[in-house]
Amino acid sequence: MWKKLTFGGVLLAAAWAAHAQDYPRTRAVGSSFVPLDHWSYAVFERLAAQGYLRTAMLGLKPWTRVECARLTEEATGIVHQRILDDQRVTEIAAGMVAGLESEFAYELGLLEGRRHRTARLESAYARVTTMAGPVLNDAMHFGQTLPADFGRPFRRGTNAIAGGATRLEAGPLAIHLQAEYQHAPSAPAIPQGVLNVMAQMDFNRPALTSAPFEAIHRPNLLDTYVALNWRNWQVSVGRQSLSWGPGAGESLLLSNNAEPLDMVRLTRPVPSRMPGFLRRLGPVRSEMFASRLKGLVLAPRPFIYGYKGSARPHPRLEVGFATTTLLGGGVIPVTSRTFFQSVFGITPSSGTKPGDSRTALDVSWLLPWFNDSVLFYFDGYQDDEFIYPINPQNAIVRAGLYLSRLPGLSNWDLRVEGASSESIFEGNFGHRNYLNFQYRDGYINRGNLMGNPLGRKGRQMQVWMRYWFSPRSTLEGRFKHTSARPEFLPGGALWEDYSLGHRFQTRQGVYVKSFLQAEHIRRLPVLFAGARRNVTLAVEIGFAPGEDAAPRRRSPRSQP
Repeated sequence: MWKKLTFGGVLLAAAWAAHAQDYPRTRAVGSSFVPLDHWSYAVFERLAAQGYLRTAMLGLKPWTRVECARLTEEATGIVHQRILDDQRVTEIAAGMVAGLESEFAYELGLLEGRRHRTARLESAYARVTTMAGPVLNDAMHFGQTLPADFGRPFRRGTNAIAGGATRLEAGPLAIHLQAEYQHAPSAPAIPQGVLNVMAQMDFNRPALTSAPFEAIHRPNLLDTYVALNWRNWQVSVGRQSLSWGPGAGESLLLSNNAEPLDMVRLTRPVPSRMPGFLRRLGPVRSEMFASRLKGLVLAPRPFIYGYKGSARPHPRLEVGFATTTLLGGGVIPVTSRTFFQSVFGITPSSGTKPGDSRTALDVSWLLPWFNDSVLFYFDGYQDDEFIYPINPQNAIVRAGLYLSRLPGLSNWDLRVEGASSESIFEGNFGHRNYLNFQYRDGYINRGNLMGNPLGRKGRQMQVWMRYWFSPRSTLEGRFKHTSARPEFLPGGALWEDYSLGHRFQTRQGVYVKSFLQAEHIRRLPVLFAGARRNVTLAVEIGFAPGEDAAPRRRSPRSQP
């Protein structure tokens, strides 16, 4: 008999009933997904945190370009309505809407009935990153100097990438290609003693053999896929990145910290409304995927599948539920029975749950007491349970406040975020996050953690402050404090990162991005005898042409 039926299974079944409430203008429009590092996501989030967006699913990315156009249209309508109601609209907000109208002009034309056929260069870029000290690049055990970079390799010395992205779309079909050449220098071997400690941290798995790392010179594909839209369901096959959590920090469940997964994905790119009493959930979006992981040793090529549903029961509130499960890899046989049990959270008579499951719950809430300027978000995660937080002893959290405008400083915003991968009721449960006794390689793809690079048994506090020159040009300062407990990492760990990032883009599409980070590792005795410092400098030059296939709309005027 069934012992557990997941909330996600109910949500997934209900999502299929939403066809009657389709968004008619996109029923047969294939659209590529906007890359997760695109500048528009920060703009959309700032508009949402000021009440200009009411149906954006901030915890379920990436979005298609058509969905971005729909959200741009929504923000434009709210701006116009506020002006008609004689409410103040800041110049920076009006400028952001105008910038989005320019970027998604072609897709805005599709919403007005234009014929869909386009081939475009999305970007071309080259980046050089220099690291002058010891780096951390193992989030499963120690930490990560450069997080959320799509699994690109980096080591001490000079690293480089060069590549580009293009898209081809026609009718219900969309093709996206992003290819680049990656270089990272060679590195000395990890001492055998450190490898032995890592094996003990992973439930005494067999230790690897120490060997030096060769230099990396390789071509690689990032987000490369074919997508087909049918009745507002879009199926895409190929290499894809997912981010299933709100905020600027990385999602606890799925982020772009690892390489994109080779997956089959079914997504509802545009929100819809449920029929009947489920209509109270408000706009709803859902998606699911299936893939196989690479780079695991003890469980080679296991299957992974996941699904997520997000709803907006109130214009100020978004709630999302997600889960992922590992099966196969020589550990759990993949049969119809084990798959069925893992999907619905059924515990067989043996008492051992099939697969390695994780669940997450996220919330975004535009607080009503601060004149539409403060967004609170929460991201909860736990292993081996059918819904968060059914067993709080192994639940972990990430939460933050986003102040989208500061008093008297309309061009500035501020974000404070904290994360902890320690279990609320300690014990040894913190060791289990991203790992279990059956899959001791960890929750990784090609060596990189797929969740938050804070990893296991750690605490982190981050502060961002950003100045907006324009929607595409910003200056951002960041502080990050990270620690790990000695119960997990022998001797514990403590370090701080101070960074300054800049992006500038011309109207012609040429852009320059720079990043300077000072890392002070105060304590990490497993790797270093004393304190260590590292300075990282990255400079990227690229070309990202805007949409010029449609006339630019006249943007709403701001009020003084």
